[in-house]
Amino acid sequence: MVFSSVVFLFLFLPLVLMLYFNPLWKGRTYRNSLLLIASLGFYAWGEPVFVFVMLASVLVNYLCGLGIARYPAGTRRTDGGGG
Repeated sequence: MVFSSVVFLFLFLPLVLMLYFNPLWKGRTYRNSLLLIASLGFYAWGEPVFVFVMLASVLVNYLCGLGIARYPAGTRRTDGGGG
């Protein structure tokens, strides 16, 4: 599926937007989960093999985000050298 296809413009995109902006479910977890599933579905429609690449990328980015979140803002590690 490409962004300019009829299926994307008149079926996939409106459905995802309606679910995303659904007034009954406003939680961040719901919206993030919906976008993850929609993204995986979009990639699977075009080439199912790349779903595994996307899942690996999501996992690596998530773990990197957890690592970054361990350090408070404004703190910085230095090696002690003047540089």
